[in-house]
Amino acid sequence: MKINVLTVPLLAIAVTGCDMDPPYSPPEASGLIGVRPYPMPADVCQVIGENELTVEYLDDAAILIGCPAVETGAIADRLADGAMQITQVGEWVLFSQPLR
Repeated sequence: MKINVLTVPLLAIAVTGCDMDPPYSPPEASGLIGVRPYPMPADVCQVIGENELTVEYLDDAAILIGCPAVETGAIADRLADGAMQITQVGEWVLFSQPLR
């Protein structure tokens, strides 16, 4: 079997590209409680649960959401959806997303 010299480097890139870690830590590394992805199951933002770092930001008329600070596209999406940026905790930017 003849192997093209370009095949080996492309195969190496394809294999290593499949097992890359995201460029940010999970919310728990910043002291936050990640509940679930937001708004869809494959999204990088998370609904953030209550603890001593977030208790002052919780509101019964809004969802507390966190997005990795490096994910500028996801942050722009949250702002476009009407969320209000409240603070940054570690590597995560927190938003208040109104329910109504």
